[in-house]
Amino acid sequence: MTTPIKAVIFDMDGLLLDTEQVYLQGYRNARTAMDLSPYDAGFLELIGLPNHAGRPFLEAHLGPATDAFEAQWDQEIRKLMQAQIPAKPRVRDVIEALQDRQIPYAIATSTYTQKAHNHLARAGLDDLFPLIIGGDQVVNGKPAPDIYLKAAATLCIAPGNCAAFEDSENGVRAAVAAGMQTVQVPDIKPPSEALLSLGHHVAETLVAGAQMLNLMES
Repeated sequence: MTTPIKAVIFDMDGLLLDTEQVYLQGYRNARTAMDLSPYDAGFLELIGLPNHAGRPFLEAHLGPATDAFEAQWDQEIRKLMQAQIPAKPRVRDVIEALQDRQIPYAIATSTYTQKAHNHLARAGLDDLFPLIIGGDQVVNGKPAPDIYLKAAATLCIAPGNCAAFEDSENGVRAAVAAGMQTVQVPDIKPPSEALLSLGHHVAETLVAGAQMLNLMES
């Protein structure tokens, strides 16, 4: 018997907002600016992690240059984001379908809360997401389940009655560990065989994932 879905929790970057491509280009630009060799595999390891959790990885590869690289990367991202931040297709349709069904929802993102609000505003989606649980609201970031458990508690819904939508491996592991019905919509990095062994759903688009869980009509 399928557990009824009483709430939906969304990741943000790479799922609702098409920002992972921006972060990747900023990462590449920063490496070029600092005369570092290309290393996209390094970026893929950081997807879905809060900033502080990715720091040890950067330090292991960059050593004393880590501070300078992070500052350069942030500068490159700011340059790229001067224009409107792009939203993923049909985000508004999915949210309106949940509203029609009176299903509560929230965002659980590794991005810090105020920054998440700012990015959603620049994407024209700030009116849709009043409840955001950011990475600054929990001690342990993804892949730990803490942020999803906090989102469920804030919505007053048991984790097992929540659906979680994610794009990244770290996010999927967090949602599955929280006991949620998890749908992955891969963005830059396809799911590994090890990740697929968790038994979560995989969909090509956010709309397809919502339809998979009968949260919106086909």
